[in-house]
Amino acid sequence: MNSRLDATRAIYRRWLRLYVPAAALVLGASTVAGFLLGSAVPMDSLPTGEGAGTGPFPALTTVDLAVNNLVAMLALSLGAVSLGLVTVLGLVVNGLLIGAVVGIAVQQVDPLVVAMLVVPHGILEIPALLVASAVGLRFARLTVRYIRGLEADLVTRRDLREAGWLLAVSALLIVVAAYIEANLTLELAEAVAGEELVAA
Repeated sequence: MNSRLDATRAIYRRWLRLYVPAAALVLGASTVAGFLLGSAVPMDSLPTGEGAGTGPFPALTTVDLAVNNLVAMLALSLGAVSLGLVTVLGLVVNGLLIGAVVGIAVQQVDPLVVAMLVVPHGILEIPALLVASAVGLRFARLTVRYIRGLEADLVTRRDLREAGWLLAVSALLIVVAAYIEANLTLELAEAVAGEELVAA
């Protein structure tokens, strides 16, 4: 039991303690920027019309969402092949998209409805993406250290094993979040809004 706990703590120190906060900072700043941009979109430029619903909330399946987010997760984890650029760019793009969608949505529906659309699956999806980003950032750092001659090996078997476990957990969270988003969050939001939100 103690050895398993020690191993978990070691993984946390190596992979999560520094890199998750760094990834969260980039994602958070990008989300705020995206929100400000989305909020600045004029209301008359937003989609309206009969049968168009009350907001930009297209119906997506669990598979659609899972595949999309798993691809994003894998892209975020590819820090080693780009010295972290792909990971950072992925965080920025995802943050801008999240913020812009929320910024546009709150102009059309109640903020509580928007929260119901984001929070139930977001509490699983965002940590999963941050963990994947942490993997990418740590591999990027290891690559830089190897190029500078500070590491004997580019990666070790332990690194690959631990990264594999972290990405597997992230993938599981992504799939569960996709199911929640496809099957639960819209119903909860519509119950709060008292009307359908799916765009035609």
